[in-house]
Order: sequence, then C-alpha cells, then structure tokens
Amino acid sequence: MRPRSARALLGEGAAVVAIFAAVAAVGVALGAWTGFPKGTDAYAHMTRLRFVAEYFPRHEWLYGWSAGMPTFETYPELPYIVAAPLAKAFGAPVALDVLAVVAMACLGIGLYGTVRTATGSALGGAVAALAGLGSMATWTWIVDGGVYARVLAAGLGACAAWAAARWFGTGGRVAFAATAVLLASAIASHQFVGAVFALGIGLAALAHRGPDRVRRAALLAVTTFLLASPAILPAIVRYGGFAGAFLGLERPHLLSPLSVTVDPRHVGVAVIPLVLLGLVAGGISRAVALFVVALALWTAYLFAPNLGIPSHLYYVNGIEPFSVTFLVALVGAFAGGAALGVARTRAGVSRWRRDGAAAVALALVGLNLWLGPTAFLASPTYPKVEDTSARASFEDLALRTFRVDGRDLAHRFLPATASEAVWFSYWYRKPQLRDYYSQGVIHPDWLAWANAAVYTPPFREGRFHAALDWFAVDGFSVFDEPSFTGNLASFAADRSLALVATSEPPAYRQYAVRDASPIWRPTNAPLLVVVGDRDEYDRVARMALERVARPSTLIPIWWQDTADRLPSELGQRAQAIFVEDGRFGDRQAAERALASYADGGARVLLDARGAAPTLSELWPVEAATDEAIDAWRLRGPDDLRVDEFAPPRYGDGPWGAPVGTALRAGGRAVLAQDGRPLVAERATGRGAVVWLGGNLLYHALAYANDVEQGFLAGLLGPVAASVDTRAVDATRLDPERVVVRGGRTRGVFVSESYHPKWTARWSDGSSRAVYYAGPGLMYVAIPSNDGTLTLEFGRGPADYAVWPLVLLGVLICAWPRRRATG
Repeated sequence: MRPRSARALLGEGAAVVAIFAAVAAVGVALGAWTGFPKGTDAYAHMTRLRFVAEYFPRHEWLYGWSAGMPTFETYPELPYIVAAPLAKAFGAPVALDVLAVVAMACLGIGLYGTVRTATGSALGGAVAALAGLGSMATWTWIVDGGVYARVLAAGLGACAAWAAARWFGTGGRVAFAATAVLLASAIASHQFVGAVFALGIGLAALAHRGPDRVRRAALLAVTTFLLASPAILPAIVRYGGFAGAFLGLERPHLLSPLSVTVDPRHVGVAVIPLVLLGLVAGGISRAVALFVVALALWTAYLFAPNLGIPSHLYYVNGIEPFSVTFLVALVGAFAGGAALGVARTRAGVSRWRRDGAAAVALALVGLNLWLGPTAFLASPTYPKVEDTSARASFEDLALRTFRVDGRDLAHRFLPATASEAVWFSYWYRKPQLRDYYSQGVIHPDWLAWANAAVYTPPFREGRFHAALDWFAVDGFSVFDEPSFTGNLASFAADRSLALVATSEPPAYRQYAVRDASPIWRPTNAPLLVVVGDRDEYDRVARMALERVARPSTLIPIWWQDTADRLPSELGQRAQAIFVEDGRFGDRQAAERALASYADGGARVLLDARGAAPTLSELWPVEAATDEAIDAWRLRGPDDLRVDEFAPPRYGDGPWGAPVGTALRAGGRAVLAQDGRPLVAERATGRGAVVWLGGNLLYHALAYANDVEQGFLAGLLGPVAASVDTRAVDATRLDPERVVVRGGRTRGVFVSESYHPKWTARWSDGSSRAVYYAGPGLMYVAIPSNDGTLTLEFGRGPADYAVWPLVLLGVLICAWPRRRATG
C-alpha cells in the first residue's frame, strides 16, 4: 500500500504544480502579471481599491463617480475590503494583480479538486483544470475586460464546488461549512457569478443520491443566504429585489459566431472536444450529466441573440451574452474533466479506451495552452490584451491631453467616453460626471439627460446650460466621433466656453466652463414642489429644467408622500406646488393646507386625472368629465399659438382627457376646449389655484411640443432671472461628510445624488430633512440665521440587520450534525 500511496501523492503534487505553472505561464505570456494591470476596467477596480484603502471606514459614498453613488450598494465589497491593506502598503496595481493571481489559482484548484473528488481520477481533475486555464475565455475577463471581481468570484465558486463534492461524499461538518462560506464569499465578490455557482451546487445537492437531499439543499441555501446577506439584503431593500435592478432590460446585442466554441481566442480547441471525447470513452454519469446540462444552458445564453430571443427574458444587466464564453469554458472544463475521470475509473472500460482518451486529452490541453495565448496576442480586435497605460491607447492619450485641477472638489468634469471616465477618478480627487450612466448609479435617466444636453444635436442652449449648472460641471471633453461632435459649432459660438486642449493626434478636445457653479450652494431660490409619483415629477422637472429652473432661480422638489403630509418648510418656500390627482391623502386636510400656501403667495396646480363629479370650492372649476378629444378647438391667450399644439391623438384613437364642466365664481379659463375650461385659474390671497385638465403635461412631453411646454411652464408663475446665492464656504471632511456654512439663505442646494441614507444636521444639533431636488440631486431647508449644515451619508437599518444574520449562519456552520446519507 505504501508505494501506491506514494505514487498517488506524487500524482497529486504533480497536478497542483502543473496548475500553478499554467497560471504563471499563461499570465506572463498575456502580460497579466507584468507591467500595468490589464483590462479596460482595471483602472476602475484600482480606484475602488485605493478609495477603500485611503478612507476606510468612511468609504461608502463614492463622491467622484457620476453625481456621487454608494460605493458598494449593488457592487459587493469583499475583494476590496480584503485587499485594502495590500493596496495601502504596496499600491492598488500590486493589490489588483494579487487578486487576479489568487482568482486564477483558485479557479484551477477548484476545477481539479471538484473533478478529482467526484470521479476519483487525478488525471481527470488535472485535465479539467488545465483545459479551463488554457481557455482564453477564462482570461478575457481579466486582460480584456478587466472585470477582476467576477473572476475572483468564479475562483471562490470553483473551490466551493470542490468543498461541496467532499460534503456530498462524507457529509462532514467542515466540508459543509467550507461550501457555505466559499459560496457566500463568491456572492460577496460578485453577486451574479456567485449566484451562478450557488444555483449549480444547489441543484447538484438535489440531484445527489440519498433520502436527505432536499433537507441538505435547503440547509445549504439558507446558510449561504445568511452568510452572504450583507451583499444581498441592502440591494433588495433599496431596489425591491435584484430583478428590478438587473433583469428585464430590452437592448440590442452583438451576435456570436458558432466558431467561438472552438476558436483559440475564445473557448479554445480543447474544451468542447474534451466533453465529446469523455462521453464517448466513458459514457454518462449523474455528475457528468449535470455539467453537460449546465454547459447547454450557458451555450444557449451565449447564442440567445442569434436565436432572436427577446433580451428581457434572459439578459442580466452587465453580463453581455458574447462575454459568457467564460462560463461556457468553465462549465465545459468541468464536464470534460468529469467525463474523462469517469472513463478512467468506471469498471468495464477497456484499458486502450482509458489510456487512449487520456493521451488525446493531454494532447488537446497542451495544444490549447500553446495556441490560445499565441492567437490572443496576435488578435487586433476583441478579445485582446487591453493595456490602458500603453501610449497608443485612447486612455493614455486622453490622460496626456487633459488639463485638470485634480484637487478641486467643488466642481465636476464631464468625460465624453468610458476611455476617459475609467481612469479619471484613479488619478484625480476631482469628481466626474461619469460616462457609465446606464449602470451602477442611482439616477441614470438624469445622467443620460445631462449627457444628451451636451452632446446630442440639435443644440438647445437652455438645456445645455441647465445641465452644466445643475451638475456643477466646469469642464468637459469631446471625442472625435459623430456621437459627440454634433454641437461643435455651438460650443465655438458660446462665450461661456473656452477650448483649452486638443490632443495630438486630434481625437479629444477639452472645454472649460467659465464661472461654473459649485456643488454646494446656499440659496434663496423658491421651490417648485411636485407631489406625485416618479413619472409625474420627471415630467414636471424636465419641463422646468429646460426653461426656467436653476439652483439660483427655481428648484424642483419631489415630495414622495401625499399632499396632506407636505412639510410646511416646503410649502412656505414654494413658488408653485404641483399636485398629481389622487395624491392628496386626507383630501380635506390637504386642500386646507394648499389653500393656505396659495393665500401666502404660492401657485397651487392640480394635474387632473379622469372625471370628477364634484370638486371642492378650492378649485376654479365645479366638476370635470372625461372626454374623447378628436381635434383641438382651443381658445387661449392671444400670444399662445394654439394652432401649433400637437394633435390630440393616443395611438390611432382620440385623446382621452378630463375637461372642466363650468367655471366657479372668481375663476377664469386660461385655455378652453369647445368653450369649456381645459385650464382654469382662480386668484386667492397673494397666490392662485390652477386646475389643469386635458392631460396636457403628458401630451406636451410625449409629443416634445415646445409651444405646449412653454405654456405649461408659464403656469408656474414668473421666475426671476437669478435669486441671490451666497458665496460657497464648504468643506468635504471625507467621502461621507460635508460641512456647508449657511446663513441669510433659506436653503442649501447640493449637487450630489439623492439617496435616503443622506442625513443633515444644523449647527444647533437639530436634524434637517434632505429632499430630492432637480435632476436627482438634493436640497435642505435651513434657518435663515448664521450656522453650519453637516451632511452625512449614513447607514440604514438593513446595513445593521444583516450582521445578526451572518452570526446565525456561522452558528449553523459550527453546529454539530448527523452524517448525511447517500
């Protein structure tokens, strides 16, 4: 027995050495471990590493990206917390390289251990590991995409699969605990990739023989969820579940040619042939069947765009189908190694089939390890080695071109492309209005609005300056591409702009904004309070922002509760209060409060929805009926060009909308349809009450009609050119805390993304409410006396509630249990 044990030990050692040698050799060949970290997103990961290393534990608000966003709310932080000491000691590039080495080593060891344990074949395990590590699809996520966290999650998930295989075989407590902890760590490194492994191992637990398999799978699921709850629950609480944040999107996709399954630059020449070879040599087993089914599912995801499957049925935000060759290669390596392992250990398989299959498998793996890096390095297009520090890269060209005061924390820079945005926050403390507005931010629609205001023709001067003002932009770039150059002539004619830099070769232009507004602004500007849902607020705010609303003139505020709960500090500061019908709460109490605000000088507008058999005496019309309007027959002010209103059509039918029945005493028709009030107004005290019918707000925005929108904006009342705004005296203490000195103003506007975790405190210790303002930003009403306002990004109940759950998960792992059967 001793010589046999020695041979087995030698074989195990040789396999492990081969795995580490493959990781080192392929990594060196691709430049993954040498020079600057590779991959498009490498800068972004180094930014997070440096940010956490510098500011921990005050690191949860990433003020430099977009208009500010939570650093890790939907992006698990485990890799960055663990690597922060390394980043602090040796720098972010070294820390990122170490994460990559650990990730790939875990991937190889996990592949080997899983197949070795499941089949009893060390050769099958080694082939699985080397096939996975030799596939360029498993390296693309690092050296091309730079999505290091995904690869680390996959490495931890592969090790979890190994632990699960041992648990299925022994039922041991240590193996169970290792499975749950590794799966939770994978989820806490990247939710999607971790969930993929959790689902796969859970299904394997259900498929494993034994009477306790349901209990076993349920126990693993519950324990993993408890341990991973810090990466799961905050996103569920904030966004109502992962589906709302990550699923259900409609979008175009790149098609994947069938050749990617054998192309050396992608899955490679070994993985799929190994699966077929193992199946022919050894037949099928339960474990092999599971891997083959998983391989078929990921292959279907890869080719889903080719099959014409609607993206909302399968697409996960950020996981492009063409990029899941990584998972196809990984699952294929599991399947191929397991099939070969079964052929090596199954009774009745002839020796020539076992040895012949092994020889062919080793030859395929060796060929792939040579062809893969060679083809990858020669590739001029995706996938290829992306070195964003190379002098020929767009990233480095932009870095050499732009002139930026990196210490300026009071303004933002707007980069045109991801090639600029990805490195900006690594080199500068100055915030940026980051290009990636479609992912990982709080209010992507408003960031898209700002982006379009700058780059999308036709140039609309009002919207352009509004976007710069609201987001405190003091400079922006233009990339030499039609998507960005459509407004160059308007930029040249705009006296508020100055061209400060042009790249050589001419790919980038940099513009400075003269007299740019700062991020923190004490202001006396009146408010436009919108009581309604998000769509109602967006419609009113977009109309106002492009015409009259600025932080120094009129600030739109979204009151997300009902009108009867409207705080007096908002009502008393309001120039206009816009109420969506049906959002009154206690209608009588709400109307009494609205009447008092109107008497005090505000204009109160009701956006009518549907018929109203009777209306209270507050409103200028007695009642309203729902009408099918097939044509406008309007009468309004002499200067209103009613003939330029868009047609009253909804699809192929008439426009359905409420129309007033008759004016109440003291009311007047601002706009009439067929002699009946469509918009009516009644003066009261120093203000007025307006009833708005016709679904005109929705109509004006749906048809993008400037005449209609101008008319509606006029209903808000006259807006001063500018209201006195105090000089800014603000200090950012750390990413989560800002102090603004106020006084002699009624509020502070903050050009950072609104989030419910923001709190405010006045210098006397009193708490102040933080309101959603403008394009997804913030406003705080303050006393008019001198003092300081402290804003702080804090922690919510879910952030604390998860830790008892983690402790419960640890206790389950440590609790003795009987041996599983099967």
